[in-house]
Amino acid sequence: MHPEKSIEKQAPAKSVNKPNILPSPPTFPDPIPENGSGEVSSASRLPEQEVDFAELEDGTLVEMVEDPNDRAKSLFAVYKNGTVQYAVNVEHKNRLLVPVPREQGIFKHVRLPRGCQAHESLILLLAGIMTLILECVDISQENAFLVAAFVLSTWFTEGLTVAPYLALLGPPGSGKTTLLKVLNLVCRRALLTADITSAAFYEVYEKLNPTLIVDETVSAGNRRELFHLLKTGTTRGSVTLRKSRSLKAFGPKVISFNDLPNDAALNSRCIIISMQETTRNDLLNPRDKKVLDLADDLQKQLQHYRLEKFNSLHLPKVEGDERLHSRTRDLYQALALPIGSNADLCGDLVRLFEKQEEINREPLSPASAAVLKVLYEFIHSHPMDGKCANKELALGVNLNLESLQETFRVNTHEVGRALTSLGLTNRKRTNVGFILWLDLETRKRIHKKARDHGIDQESRFHEEGFGNECDLCKNQEASTPASTETKEVRGSEKKKS
Repeated sequence: MHPEKSIEKQAPAKSVNKPNILPSPPTFPDPIPENGSGEVSSASRLPEQEVDFAELEDGTLVEMVEDPNDRAKSLFAVYKNGTVQYAVNVEHKNRLLVPVPREQGIFKHVRLPRGCQAHESLILLLAGIMTLILECVDISQENAFLVAAFVLSTWFTEGLTVAPYLALLGPPGSGKTTLLKVLNLVCRRALLTADITSAAFYEVYEKLNPTLIVDETVSAGNRRELFHLLKTGTTRGSVTLRKSRSLKAFGPKVISFNDLPNDAALNSRCIIISMQETTRNDLLNPRDKKVLDLADDLQKQLQHYRLEKFNSLHLPKVEGDERLHSRTRDLYQALALPIGSNADLCGDLVRLFEKQEEINREPLSPASAAVLKVLYEFIHSHPMDGKCANKELALGVNLNLESLQETFRVNTHEVGRALTSLGLTNRKRTNVGFILWLDLETRKRIHKKARDHGIDQESRFHEEGFGNECDLCKNQEASTPASTETKEVRGSEKKKS
């Protein structure tokens, strides 16, 4: 790597202010030469290649940042061997790498950090983000931690297989739009928009991979297109086809809703933050200079943290993460990956995502719920039976529905469809109809489904002593934490101590 111009070493960064105090305006160390206009000498005669981020063969990372001397221009932060330097261009493999021009259309609206600044610790970095959030909106410490972890994850999109979505849910006046503006200050390459139909949207994803922040209340007329975009942009590798072109929209997104959408598939992809109207009159406006200064500091620290940790992220084994459902586990891993060096913080995330599952649980259909209840009862009252016929299940379900004074009944075909929807597919056709084999894996699945949907907590099962002699129930209880009471984020507790 040979920079076109000499790169000056970054000046030492100031220490991070305590996160419960908004800092005074920082003075940015000016590593850019006064004549660093960003123009390439014609003598080089090298073909230019616009890049926003590159990892070179020797491990050098090249990241586009905002020129602190001119917000209309961008330059490179070059990270190698723990040191950050700056360059207006970088020569690599007979090409001249240059930043994407800021003045091009939508790119001028994408927020970039004004350089890099070292952070003191991961806990203080997260606490600083939480402070920024809590200075502007009235939400719980737990939700502030979830939002802060989401912010950090937006800086490591390349390492994620599933892009996390943040859904802000609450009535008008609850602070959703304010929080969107705060997130626009600290998420990586944030783009706050209400226009989801522009072709430029796909162009910006192709070149910049932004964090899209959408105020859904002003784009309700395009809700169908918005939902389609959100559902196709959560999984790496998925594409949208438009006029024989394959377009990618993978990346983290934030969206606000007055009411939770009637779309279980979309909801399961979101971290849901419920917000309420507040009576506090001491909240700061996101345009307040103190807020902007803190956000500017945090963005530079987040940029440095990204470069420092880019090739060293890992997920620790944390007790309880195996109990999360597949989509919830994907979201947990997306937020846990950037903080994987601190197992305690990951443990806090697991507990918060267990609560998210309660908020975001997709209810069973009445028929599936009735079949699951009868199956759960059957495997405990007939522990030695290795099979159960659909006819027998239908009879038991209808007797149960009659005792509950329900008005609908099921037949064997409906029982079969319910078993399939529950994932209980170990079935065989016999001369008396289909039977369900109750092998160990099937009984484990029945136990898990009963726990996931609260069926094992029904009073009649407790009164009749279900699980007292069941090894699967005992193992499940042993693996469940004794208390799921709300806890303050350990990071905040450590900071205070």
